[in-house]
Amino acid sequence: MRYLYTADDKLFAYAPGRRDFFLSGDDQLWAHESHGWLIAAKSGEALAHRTGDVYYGAVDGKRLYRLSAELETGADLEADTDAEGDDAPTVQPRRAPQRVVRARR
Repeated sequence: MRYLYTADDKLFAYAPGRRDFFLSGDDQLWAHESHGWLIAAKSGEALAHRTGDVYYGAVDGKRLYRLSAELETGADLEADTDAEGDDAPTVQPRRAPQRVVRARR
C-alpha cells in the first residue's frame, strides 16, 4: 500500500496497487499515476508530478502531497480510527490481493 498525505500531513488518498489512488474519505477512485504524474481519474487532467516522494502541482509547482509506504498514526488521523480504539485508521483496499498462479501437476 502507498499513502498520500497533504502538505499539512493529513491522510488524503491510498493506492492498494501500483497505479490507482482512492480517496481516504469515501474510497472513490481519484487519480491514476503514470510515469510520475498523477492524472485525474474523471477528467484526465494532470494534477501533480512526483519528484522523489513528493508530488508538486502541475500548474503552480507547489508541494501538494508526500508519498509514504507506511500508514502513519497521529492526532490528525484520530477521526479516522475505528470504534475499538485501534491507533490505525481503517482503510479497506478496494482490490483483492494478487493471486499466485501455480503450475498444474
